[in-house]
Amino acid sequence: MKLLQVNYRRDRGQGDPEQAEHLLGAAERISGLPGLQWKLWIYDDQRRAAGGIYLFDTEEHARRWGDEMLPNSLGRLPGVSEIEKRYFDVDERLSAITRGPVAVSQPV
Repeated sequence: MKLLQVNYRRDRGQGDPEQAEHLLGAAERISGLPGLQWKLWIYDDQRRAAGGIYLFDTEEHARRWGDEMLPNSLGRLPGVSEIEKRYFDVDERLSAITRGPVAVSQPV
């Protein structure tokens, strides 16, 4: 599993109707990404910050979205800047203990 954390600055708040419509369409498209297990949408309107936490089944799928597709998709939106990405491995065993939404691989 590979976790992708994306943070960015945005000028429009969560309540902006045009942005809300775009994000709804984006959520529908993102839900079909190969290998995507889930995504959390995050924002802090006071700081004009937003982002997402994605869990992918493989690093290949995470990097295909994060390195190839995301910059073009997110980067073309008006008012979006300072896009940052970070990739993390997931400790499935410890995450399962703390009720993280992951499936623990059983040793063979």
